[in-house]
Amino acid sequence: MSIQQLLTLDDLAQMLGRSPDTIKKDMRRNPDAVPPRLMLPHTRLLRWRVCDVDTWLEKFVRTSVVKGGMQ
Repeated sequence: MSIQQLLTLDDLAQMLGRSPDTIKKDMRRNPDAVPPRLMLPHTRLLRWRVCDVDTWLEKFVRTSVVKGGMQ
């Protein structure tokens, strides 16, 4: 198991180009709009693993398929 740096709310906001307040609101009203967070026991810290954020972002990558061959 490798240890990696955890992202804070501000780190995640910067990475996604969103405000920290928007991310907090989305966590309550639309949890699918934010990456899954790391739940640390006995704390309310908001933290994310970089690998979880990367995996979440990969779900939204669209590849363009050109019909009729290459252009």
